[in-house]
Amino acid sequence: MKHLHKKIIAHNSFCSLLHNLAALVIIPVFLIPFALVIMLLDNYLGIVIMMTLLSCLTVLVDYSSFNGITAKGFFLGIIKTSTHVDSFMKDAILADQIRRFIQLAIPPILSLIIAAFISSNGTDIRLSTFIAAIIFLDYSITTGTLIFTRNILSANVHALISLPLTAIIGALNTGMMFLFIHDSIHIPSIIWLSITFILSIMISVWAFSYTTDRCLTNIKEY
Repeated sequence: MKHLHKKIIAHNSFCSLLHNLAALVIIPVFLIPFALVIMLLDNYLGIVIMMTLLSCLTVLVDYSSFNGITAKGFFLGIIKTSTHVDSFMKDAILADQIRRFIQLAIPPILSLIIAAFISSNGTDIRLSTFIAAIIFLDYSITTGTLIFTRNILSANVHALISLPLTAIIGALNTGMMFLFIHDSIHIPSIIWLSITFILSIMISVWAFSYTTDRCLTNIKEY
């Protein structure tokens, strides 16, 4: 618990209460009912649209906290004078990656649970596997994207780069949906789940290593 508390404190040094409320509460409150309405027509399509919007918002909201953190001009203030700056930055970045995964996982899981209660037929295992796979996929996309966008200090440049990502994320999510529901593609759904899970682990490790190395290098140079 002590280590978790340290990570939360480090993370909240960059993220305001409003940022966390928006990411973990406000956005899901609006997206879950929206997704459930679409899921009345098609479960897969509802999840795809929700996850596409959620992923795009995840990248955009990041600008208010960690964006620019790997750029040389990022202002760290008194933090960089601390003798524990190395562990502090690592705790903050690791906590952010955990929070982002939770942020992406809660809305689709809650939507699945609510849809199961509403529907008399319940939900099938393939839909549950699809949701798990798309969570890992979108976590990989957003985390990989932030590796690059966190080198940008300008809000306008960040927005111009981030907004077109909606189309790319939507296309990848749609492609994943096609692979799950198209009967002519005889590849077990567990394969796609395994691929997206491994991809998320690899990108998460890469993002943590790159971000901490860049931050600590910039701190030593300035």
